[in-house]
Amino acid sequence: MFEVALGNMCCLLGMFLDSYSSSKKTKKEILFFQSISQFVWGMSSIFLKGYSASVQNFVTIIRNIFALKAEPSKLIQWGIILAGVVLGVLFNNRGWIGWLPIAANLEYSICVFYIKDNEKLIKVSFLMSVLLFMIFNVYIMNVVGTITNLFVIASYVFNLIKKDK
Repeated sequence: MFEVALGNMCCLLGMFLDSYSSSKKTKKEILFFQSISQFVWGMSSIFLKGYSASVQNFVTIIRNIFALKAEPSKLIQWGIILAGVVLGVLFNNRGWIGWLPIAANLEYSICVFYIKDNEKLIKVSFLMSVLLFMIFNVYIMNVVGTITNLFVIASYVFNLIKKDK
């Protein structure tokens, strides 16, 4: 039961960090705060035994570090993308539902590497990723993770609408 409590506390902290990233204006700021949140979400997934999700969170941190530093080579970009898929498959302990975090990371990684400084597209892509993680959280009965994912989705939608006005 202690692990479930820790996992849920991490979900809350991850939610605050992701929500804060939704208010950022540049790709670098968004990815910086998402890197911190991904570490927290990764710890949550470990505590809650969602290993394919945890692996995706840690691959995301590596991806974001490369994306923040400079323009990584195509070899590094595709290496990170493929590592996410391969490691996700190897650590998938949830059957078909374990593929959702893998798909979420694949989609968002391609966006991060190939969408250049388009805040809106980055945020929309992140929304799709969070939606897939939310479905995963529903399935593994991570109630706090599901609620926090809904909150993150709402904050991103709110900031996208606010920016368009």
